Amino acid sequence: MKEWVGGCLVAAVAAAGAAWFTIATQETGTTHAVCGPDLGPDEGVAARSKAVAVVETAENTRYREDGGSAYLTTRVKTLQALKGEFADIVHVTQGVKNVGSPDSYAVLEPGRQYVIAVQSGSTTGAAGSEAWAWYAEPAQRGIAGERAHWQEALASPSEDGVDSSCEDVDSPAG
Repeated sequence: MKEWVGGCLVAAVAAAGAAWFTIATQETGTTHAVCGPDLGPDEGVAARSKAVAVVETAENTRYREDGGSAYLTTRVKTLQALKGEFADIVHVTQGVKNVGSPDSYAVLEPGRQYVIAVQSGSTTGAAGSEAWAWYAEPAQRGIAGERAHWQEALASPSEDGVDSSCEDVDSPAG
């Protein structure tokens, strides 16, 4: 029992020291860009999106890295357009570098159904065109359930009013 308590105390002291070191060594104020959506309430996602649809992924067609960022382009079949227009087949690209972070979204996997929200690009399905999917979540309610959910989200005004463009944020000195 003493060994267990002693081990816990050592771990607590080490964690506190690491936290202090991290706080003490932060830069004295930085500016960084904050980009992308607030993936909070669906009402906000619906309001700020050019188009929203339930899709089924057919295949991942391209993966590329550029300057520390990674992008995946996927061919999707439109099952139900919920906002805007979607062709039967659309190519969508999404950023996939920070998957797993609190503000990330699902990475499209072939054979699965998702609700995607498109911020820019083309959903016409024209050759060589693609749309930027800034939101993707598994379609867990089925097509009819997703349609009902997103119709309600579209009918509800968004409270946040935050747009998805980049803005510079100054962090105060630590």
